[in-house]
Amino acid sequence: MSKSPTRKGGRPSKPTDEKRTHVVTIKLTDAEHADLKKRSKAAGVKLAEYVRHGAFRLTIVSRLTEIEKEIARGILNLSSDFNQSMTCFHQLKLCSAANKLAAVVDRMFDILKKLRPNKETDYVCKNP
Repeated sequence: MSKSPTRKGGRPSKPTDEKRTHVVTIKLTDAEHADLKKRSKAAGVKLAEYVRHGAFRLTIVSRLTEIEKEIARGILNLSSDFNQSMTCFHQLKLCSAANKLAAVVDRMFDILKKLRPNKETDYVCKNP
């Protein structure tokens, strides 16, 4: 009688590229830990999976530089003037001028977007 090869019990091993080998430790207060446990339970996943998902799915964007803050302040200061101008144009039935002004503002926002493009490497949290 020949013996059949014995099978090893348990789950098959993961491929080496899927194995997690590094551990990151964070300190939490009792309230933070309880909140995380509650959220992970509500999501139906383990605490580690919940934290891992949050760490890799959230986007942390760096704060504005001083130059970008100054640009934003300047634009905010102009917003009331812009609204008053548009109201005047519409009251005077100068719709073509209002449309041209709106197009200029759209181009201005396109330029401003170039100041802060969404880069994968721009996910750094800076202290104030």
